[in-house]
Amino acid sequence: MQKFVYIVSSPHGGSTLFSHVLGKHPQALNLGEVSFIPKLLALGEPCSCGLALRDCDFWGSVFAEYAAIVDYDLRRDPYKVFLGDAPKDKRGAGLIDTQQQTRLRFLAMKVRGALDTLAVLHAPRSLGLKKAALPSVARGVANTLSLYETALAVSGQQIVVDASKMPRKAAHLYVARPEQVRIVHLTRDGRGVVASRKKYMDVSHAAERWAHYHRLSLRLLDRWVPEAHRKRLSYEEFVTRPEASLRSISDWLDIEYTDQFLVFDNAEKSHAAGGNPARFELDGGIRGVDERWRESLTAEEISTFDTLAGAQNRAFGYE
Repeated sequence: MQKFVYIVSSPHGGSTLFSHVLGKHPQALNLGEVSFIPKLLALGEPCSCGLALRDCDFWGSVFAEYAAIVDYDLRRDPYKVFLGDAPKDKRGAGLIDTQQQTRLRFLAMKVRGALDTLAVLHAPRSLGLKKAALPSVARGVANTLSLYETALAVSGQQIVVDASKMPRKAAHLYVARPEQVRIVHLTRDGRGVVASRKKYMDVSHAAERWAHYHRLSLRLLDRWVPEAHRKRLSYEEFVTRPEASLRSISDWLDIEYTDQFLVFDNAEKSHAAGGNPARFELDGGIRGVDERWRESLTAEEISTFDTLAGAQNRAFGYE
């Protein structure tokens, strides 16, 4: 049976590295950040193979096959097929498609997100999330699942890895296909995340966003995804004990562990869409825990983080 592994993680939480490594399994295909594909196409951003997404042979085959299903080629009009909202905050990192993400459309995305948050947190269990979902949200989920299936058909593999990181979409995907979707909740010491984001976002905002992201993730995953079908993994554990972590993940996914997970080859080609630019620099392998926050954050900034997000950080086991 095909499996769809969806990674829930905050920005700068290690999802690019983890998805890349998991995608090394002979049965797996790391698609990167599927929700951002329309923006990546519109702005000509590259696939991890180095070519622009629209020029990549693998993605070209996927888009051609997908067009037969959704009756439109994403390369002609990337936003014609809805894959879910993936807005970019101007205080965040990454390119913004300013022609598409106008103030009005950004507001519409925020309203849709607020309504969807109400659905995933408060929809009566007797009604179910499928019936409570907005039609546009349900359409985005269906289109995403079809894209997963198309990519697997083109590649001949059986497992999709999607590092889009959006917790609400994770819940919707799981409810739509509980027999196939599995959720990895990847955590990282929030101080490391804030230190990484402070170059483009003030520390208080970054701390608030990190805490909100994980609180929301915990609430909705607890509500809609059984414990057997979700797994929490810390970035620190993964980079410190990668083999043990990957053996645990393999057992959970009911796949055979492979030594190929930890073989990094300069000639290796992957086809991940989006993600941290570090996806082009993974030939050096797993480098261990990044604790530069201890030097880059001031005592005042650490105090600010502790006030806003310290309780959640400690709940994850970070002291």
